[in-house]
Amino acid sequence: MKVCLEWLNDLIAIKDISLKTFEERMIMSGSKVEVTEILGKGIENVVMGQITAIEKHPNADRLVICQVNIGSEVCQIVTGATNVFVGATVPVALVGAKLPGGKDIGKTQFKGVDSVGMLCSLDELGFEDSVIPKKYIDNIFIVNGQVTLGENALIALGIQDAVVEFEITPNRPDCLSMIGMARETSATFERPFKYSETTVSKETGSIQGRAAVEVLNTDLCPRFAVRVVQNVVVQESPLWLQMRLMKSGMRPINNIVDITNYVMLEYGQPIHAYDLKDIAGQKLIVRLAKDGETLKTLDDKVRNLDSTMLLITDAEKPLGIAGIMGGEAGEVNTSTTEIMIEVANFNKSSIRETSKRLGLRTEASSRFEKGIDANGIQEVVNRVCYLIELLNAGQVVEGTIDNYPVVLPPVVFDARIDKINQLIGISLSGEEMKQLLDRLQMKVTVNAELLHIEAPTFRLDILKEIDVVEEIARLFGYDQIPATLPKDDSWGAFTNSQIIENVTKSVFIAEGFKEICTYTFISPRAFDRIALPAESLM
Repeated sequence: MKVCLEWLNDLIAIKDISLKTFEERMIMSGSKVEVTEILGKGIENVVMGQITAIEKHPNADRLVICQVNIGSEVCQIVTGATNVFVGATVPVALVGAKLPGGKDIGKTQFKGVDSVGMLCSLDELGFEDSVIPKKYIDNIFIVNGQVTLGENALIALGIQDAVVEFEITPNRPDCLSMIGMARETSATFERPFKYSETTVSKETGSIQGRAAVEVLNTDLCPRFAVRVVQNVVVQESPLWLQMRLMKSGMRPINNIVDITNYVMLEYGQPIHAYDLKDIAGQKLIVRLAKDGETLKTLDDKVRNLDSTMLLITDAEKPLGIAGIMGGEAGEVNTSTTEIMIEVANFNKSSIRETSKRLGLRTEASSRFEKGIDANGIQEVVNRVCYLIELLNAGQVVEGTIDNYPVVLPPVVFDARIDKINQLIGISLSGEEMKQLLDRLQMKVTVNAELLHIEAPTFRLDILKEIDVVEEIARLFGYDQIPATLPKDDSWGAFTNSQIIENVTKSVFIAEGFKEICTYTFISPRAFDRIALPAESLM
């Protein structure tokens, strides 16, 4: 999970915490740091500019001469980029600038015309091609938004940031989200955090009669909710949204798709948006596929389906593979004017098996297959609608269709105070344990020698007493647990068979033999390369 600290700071105040302290404290509380990337490192003297004039190069058909206003002066820059235009706001590497990879920018000439700087692409600012919007791959980055000319481009574009990548173990799917990591940060540093805004200020009309949902397999789809947005305008996302996606490892597509991806990263809950005009009968149906049924997915591949795979369909055709990838039908594009937003919960085993059978693993499937809290769906779909309204991307229709027949209850159990102390090797009172668990949003009541615990439903891994032992230990501090020797006077010794094996090995080694250990699952064809007879392998 890539955590942008600038984004995390929106949820919990951490600006006063040094990067080293943040990493060390998070590691000690159980969140393993894989790698930290300092974005913008090594980039110097790159500012924002605006192209004020463009003329063809007199001696080169593929080059143009741009006059670029950088606030304090106008610079002449020659470029071969094909997407520049008068009025475009662009990042400009001035003479003396340094770019990633040790690239230095100096004054140069292109076929007799002076050029004092370079217009920059996102690649030249340190981003991988895999996250750059397709229109800007091998092209100059044109800024969508207002910036101050001459301002440091790293600050103006929001590039300057630290991205900490955490290793998330399979039992903690709640941490595959910014809010999940904000909770962990809050518990670690004992600071409050806030949830994102989800309230839509102005709704219109009613969803009744404009959308419908039918779930035929509630065991595989416990909850399925939709909302509708009208007067949708599909366009490029604002700069801040594009940057947060790219820094998190995702490619911006358009404002609607970007919002769904942004909220997925925020909450850990995958979301899908459909073009409402492509949904026959304006009704989504959740059902199992038919043997031999096919679907062309968004990656432009035809998938062969079978009756074990869960689909999202309308009355006529499949629209997507549930929890994994949508189909071409219903894809949001520039002609879309109404959308239906799907936020659902699927059986994790079903998603894992389907993903494995199809050889198709996505950001959505990687989350669903570990498990997602079904009780957070209403908040997620409202967050999507809030951002659509915030970005003036459409008008939210009032109401939600929410198919949730069996509400997931919280897990409730008792834990023994003395047993927890014995297992960890500490001596805490029930109240002290309660204070630690309160930081994880658990509801705890101290009753004599027991802790009565109600675990939040987003913590799918908290089911019984032993599960809270680790939680108490990590928040108490592994480094604070006193070192003790095991209370055991037993002695280790080899068994008779081990003694015979060791003596036999020693005899063979003394006679000049060498022991090798090979894998049992190597293909016999691997030995053909050394012309080893097949009978020698028996």
